[in-house]
Amino acid sequence: MPFPTLSELAAKSVAQGIHAGDYQLISLDSILDKKSSNSIVRELLKLDRHTFKKLETYKNQLSITEINLRDWRLDADAVRSLSNFNLVSLDFGKLIQLGDGSSSHPFDIVLFLIRATNNHSRRSMIHLGLSKELRLIEGWEKEVSKMFPNLQSIDLSCKMFNERFQFSNFCTCFPNLLVLDISHAVYLSGLQGIKNLEKLQKLTMYDVEFDDIEGYKELTGLKNLKSLDVSSYRLQSRNSIRYMLAAGVRMEALEFLDCSWTPVTENELKTFARNHPSLKTVVAICTACDQTTISGVKMLNMSSLSSFSECLEYALSTERDVLALDFIQDVHKKLKANPGNLGNFEPRHITNAVLFVLRESFNQEGKFFTLQYYLESGLFEQELSTLMFSTDIPDMIELFYNVFHKYPSTSFKKEYTGFMFRMLEATVNSVRPGILIPDRVLNLVTEMTVELVRLSPWHQNQGIRIIYQAEKWMSWEQVLTIGISSCSEESCPGSISADY
Repeated sequence: MPFPTLSELAAKSVAQGIHAGDYQLISLDSILDKKSSNSIVRELLKLDRHTFKKLETYKNQLSITEINLRDWRLDADAVRSLSNFNLVSLDFGKLIQLGDGSSSHPFDIVLFLIRATNNHSRRSMIHLGLSKELRLIEGWEKEVSKMFPNLQSIDLSCKMFNERFQFSNFCTCFPNLLVLDISHAVYLSGLQGIKNLEKLQKLTMYDVEFDDIEGYKELTGLKNLKSLDVSSYRLQSRNSIRYMLAAGVRMEALEFLDCSWTPVTENELKTFARNHPSLKTVVAICTACDQTTISGVKMLNMSSLSSFSECLEYALSTERDVLALDFIQDVHKKLKANPGNLGNFEPRHITNAVLFVLRESFNQEGKFFTLQYYLESGLFEQELSTLMFSTDIPDMIELFYNVFHKYPSTSFKKEYTGFMFRMLEATVNSVRPGILIPDRVLNLVTEMTVELVRLSPWHQNQGIRIIYQAEKWMSWEQVLTIGISSCSEESCPGSISADY
């Protein structure tokens, strides 16, 4: 995985200073450029999803043009503060806390946007995210199209379509769109009217299903469409690829297709690829096509082990942590059933993919179960035998423990403590004559074992075995150090302390 750049590290440091309220530490003497300012905002939102007002202190030093407020809770003051910035991209994500979304009191998104944007933002806005379930006032699309005349991208995920809000009317109001997201659309019977979006280049319709082939026919009219996402959610019954084939859909410019979690067959996918000669990349994660290869097309599935990290990176970048988790689980199942299922694999490919999830995902549950599947697969033991005690191993052990430790449910952690003990036991059992266990590894193993026994006392005997096995390979200096600092009477519980 690539190391963070200096600019990324700097943005994270400034964001941490803003979050901590350390105004002296992050005193800004000049106006930062747009790229740096946007990076700082992204990092700040990772740290604090409930306080937007902190940015107001630096509104004259930060040239913020992009704000993504997904999962934020907004109050009236936060909304008004948005108008301090000249924005080109604004994504509100969950607006449901600002209105009840009932049929009798639909949310006035037009008035909301007037309060949240200044004149410069309205002229310059390129992307607008209005996702989630909130019901909007009738006719909002016409007013918003006038307010933002240069809009090129809209996120309408989770919107309900009906007589008051028709998809065809929406398409008529925004003929210049290049990017459209209608994922999780409710009561959308088809794409009638999408032919009016002649410039459309990217269409995301994740978890959108139509009852018959008529819903897909107008896709043929999109001569500039390069990217299409028809992925589903955990193998829903309808097969979008099959319907598009039956409807005779042809998208001559199509280069990218995502059909993850759909019941598409290998024959259907290959037929679709033949019908779209411009196709360059197909994402088929968690499908029956997990081993499918297509000449001239890059496949994101299990057909190439080197693509494991790419599959997970794609799933996380599209905010589909559950898809990433299911992919890891599928790999685990295939390896457990028969390692030959994945050909001549190298453990490092899978390890790199797992490490990516553990470092990049914001979903603690996804991290937790990814770690569980990995440690239960036996691949960590293979890494130990290959890498022995290179610097990678203690880094991995520390990362694994931090993922486990940060999981919020104590009862859940107690239930799954066993796979952490397995990691520690595998570590000490991998030591061989002539190989000195590094101090850092020894300290990590000892400290983690003590903490885990505190959490789950019924694993005390396993903890004792780990400590004894580590002791066999300690130097005399290590025995003295561990005996004095890490396993004193005050720090070691029960018989671990006494017997040791």
